[in-house]
Amino acid sequence: MIEIIYLDHSATTPVDEAQKTLILKLIENDFGNPSSLHKLGVASEKYIKKSRSQIAKALAVNEKEILFTSGGTESNNLAIQGCLPRRKKGKIITTVFEHPSVLNCVQMLESQGYDVCFIPVSATGVLDMTEFENSLTEETLLVSVMMVNNEVGTIQPLEKIGQMIASHNQKHGTRTLFHVDAVQGYGKLSVDVKKWGIDLMSFSAHKINGIKGSGALYIREGVTIAPLQHGGGQEKAIRPGTENILGIASLGLASEMTFAVREKSFETVKQFKSHMIDYIERNCEFAQVNGLAGEGASPYILNVSFKGIKGEVLLHTLEMKEIFVSTGSACSSKKKHYSHVLEAMKLSDEGLDGAIRISFSKLNTLEEVERASEIICDEAKALKRIIKRR
Repeated sequence: MIEIIYLDHSATTPVDEAQKTLILKLIENDFGNPSSLHKLGVASEKYIKKSRSQIAKALAVNEKEILFTSGGTESNNLAIQGCLPRRKKGKIITTVFEHPSVLNCVQMLESQGYDVCFIPVSATGVLDMTEFENSLTEETLLVSVMMVNNEVGTIQPLEKIGQMIASHNQKHGTRTLFHVDAVQGYGKLSVDVKKWGIDLMSFSAHKINGIKGSGALYIREGVTIAPLQHGGGQEKAIRPGTENILGIASLGLASEMTFAVREKSFETVKQFKSHMIDYIERNCEFAQVNGLAGEGASPYILNVSFKGIKGEVLLHTLEMKEIFVSTGSACSSKKKHYSHVLEAMKLSDEGLDGAIRISFSKLNTLEEVERASEIICDEAKALKRIIKRR
C-alpha cells in the first residue's frame, strides 16, 4: 500500500499524538461544564486558564487579552464587526487579497453604510503601500490586513503598516484600529503584536495540528468589542456559550508545542519549498511559481500554475497517486470561479486555470517532498501530452 503524501496543510493539519492523548483524557475524565461549581466543573475551568496562559506566553501578551472562539472565521467577524460603532459611518481599509471571512464581512458592512476601501496588490501579492497611506483619513475606523496570504503565501509588511497607523493616529488624534488575520502565520512566523501596533489578531487551532472548531482572538487591552450574540456571559460576555473545552485545551497545547519549535520548523519547511521549486523549474518548462519564491513569502505555501492544463484535473490525478494538494483556499475551492487572490495578482487565464497550492508542514519529510516533486512534474507533463493529442 502506498503511503499518502499530504501537502494541503494550509487547509487543515492532522492532530499529533500529544493532541490525541489530551483529547481522550478530556472526553473520558475531564468532561465537566466549566460553569459548574462542583469539582468536575472546576477541573474543566483549569484547562481554559491553562490554555489562555499558554497562548499569552507564546505571543508575549497579557492573558486577559485572549478570547476564545470557534476558529478563524468567527475571530475575523468578531474583530471587524465588534469593534465598529453602530452608527454605520466611517471608513474600513482592507485589501483585495483577504480571506473570504474578511472580504465578505466588510462587503456586508459596506452595504450597511460603511465606506470600504480595497487596496490593490502587486503581481507578487504585496499591498500598494503608497495607496494604503493615501487611503488613511480621519474617518478611518479600522484597517484589516492578512499576515500571510492563504493561497500564495505572500507576507504583508505588518510592522510598516502598524507604524503608519500609529503615526496617523498621533498626527490626527484618531483611534484607527489595526486587525490582523494571522491564521496562516500564527506559530509559523515571528510576530510582535505590541511592537507592530496590532490591536486585534485572529488565529486558529487546526492550522497548527490542533482540532477543528477552535480559535482565538487577541484583543489589546483598552479595545472595546461588542458581542455578536448574547447568552450566559462566558468569555467576558463577548463570546457567550458553553466553552468548547476540547478545542480550547487543544489550541493551548498546540500553541505551546508549535512556538517551541517555530524557528527550527521554519528552516525545515524552507528547505522543502526550495527543493520543490528548484525541481519543478528544472523539469517542467510550462510551470510558473505564483508570488514570491523566497524572502517575503511563507515557506509553508507554494502556488504553482501548470499552463495548458487544469489545476483541478491535476489535483485529482495526484490524488490517485495518494498525493494531496489543493487548487486554492479550502474555504472557496468548490466554487467554479477563479481565485480572487490570483486574479488580484493579474495572472493570465492559463495561469488561473492551471494553479494548484502545495502547502508544507514540519510533519513532512524531505523524502516525501522529493517524491511528490517528481510525481507532480511527471503527471503534469503526461496531462499536457494528452491535451496536445486531442
